[in-house]
Amino acid sequence: MDCQSSSLSWQSSMNLSPSGFQFLPINYQALFLSQTNIKSFISCAQTCHSNSNCRIFDYDDQSLLCRLFEGNIITMGSIVASSSAQSRVGSKMYYAKQFINLSQSCLLCEGSRYMTCINNTCQCEIHTYFDGSICQSQKLLGDACMNSTECRSDLNYTCLPRQQCGPPSIQVGTVVAGNANGTSGNALTTLYTPFALTIGIDNSVYVCDFKNNRVLKFQEGSLTGSLVAGTGIAGAATNQLNGPTGIYIDTSFNIYVADSYNYRIMFWKKNSSYGVQVAGTGSAGNTLSSFGIVGGMFVDSQKNIYLCDTYNNRIMRFSPNITNATIVGGTGIAGSGIQQLNTPFSLYFDEVNSYLYVADTNNQRIQRYHVGVSINGTTVAGGNGQGSGSNQLNTPFGLCVSTINNDIYIADTGNNRVQRWSFGATYGVTIIGNGAIIRNDSTSVQGSMDIRLSINGSNLFVSEVTHNRIWRFQLI
Repeated sequence: MDCQSSSLSWQSSMNLSPSGFQFLPINYQALFLSQTNIKSFISCAQTCHSNSNCRIFDYDDQSLLCRLFEGNIITMGSIVASSSAQSRVGSKMYYAKQFINLSQSCLLCEGSRYMTCINNTCQCEIHTYFDGSICQSQKLLGDACMNSTECRSDLNYTCLPRQQCGPPSIQVGTVVAGNANGTSGNALTTLYTPFALTIGIDNSVYVCDFKNNRVLKFQEGSLTGSLVAGTGIAGAATNQLNGPTGIYIDTSFNIYVADSYNYRIMFWKKNSSYGVQVAGTGSAGNTLSSFGIVGGMFVDSQKNIYLCDTYNNRIMRFSPNITNATIVGGTGIAGSGIQQLNTPFSLYFDEVNSYLYVADTNNQRIQRYHVGVSINGTTVAGGNGQGSGSNQLNTPFGLCVSTINNDIYIADTGNNRVQRWSFGATYGVTIIGNGAIIRNDSTSVQGSMDIRLSINGSNLFVSEVTHNRIWRFQLI
């Protein structure tokens, strides 16, 4: 369909949907331009054609309602079924030849519906940017970007370091456990070397308070924790812990704790004052029933316990009530081969796909194992030597994986940053921290040890060991 204006000598080509559909924008307030009652679909199309900001419209022959929108119809909304069988959607089509006079004299774009005159040169219309071919609609919250011209500045969006459009304030984290000033302590409002954390289904934060030999639970919105495991005094009794380094909370709020210096995994039933040993011998070892320091752990729905036997360079799986473990990653000998690990410090198990992700710390990479299929690991992040490049890692300690899109979040500890590697990517994007520059503020991390996503994936929690606190950062 073509709409023409003889007085200005320009036209628009449009894509039209079948009848029975309407446009549903992802952000109505940001994209809606106007609406009016008008006599026909053609008149609605001409109204959009006459509005230089309009790129999308829909019209209902029953109500005679014509709605105009700006934006990209592919990325900023959907064409959905309408309650009216006589509703249709139209969108303008754009071609590179329409923008050949960009940045040239305004005399060459006078009367154009694609560009406007700014400082005596032809420029893209408001809320659009030049992508090298055409003037595209500027992007909204969370959209991928390379520079700030791509983002809606009128909404205070800029291209954040994480390469997404959003307000600068979203980079600022909130302390949800421990002293905001980073000092240590043993009160219920303080932490001392928070080694590991996890998130309950109620969004409570559970923290392995390593040097206080306890596990604290912080209800959402509270900075005062409650003691849920350990006594705060190191020991080997069933109610004590000695250097807890890993934690998992099941859906019934039962707690599994890696009690590292007691060389055991303890199971604390909800509200219990003591734990039960479910793995390990109580002594350091490298047999199938014993292990050394545990760097991280995970428990699947069948109550199988996966743990990083860090200094034995292997991943062990203990089945319920079975003394000996199965080795599901690593050989027990440090190395960089596809079957080897070198000081694995953290893991995450994607039970749906049987993928086990391991932070292979001293190999500067993240390995993925297909449990039950192959003992060979596949490098899915890093593996390009120790460094601070976007395709490198420096002593990665913690990791977690999004259940929504399989993005990998990595505590890139030696670089004082958190990296996000999209599924299948060959490089990561820094979403928290500023790399090698160390600062003690609310946009950076120093000595991050563990990270976890909230249940709905909207927030990322980071344990900052150096400053004895837990941060929450919003994701988009």
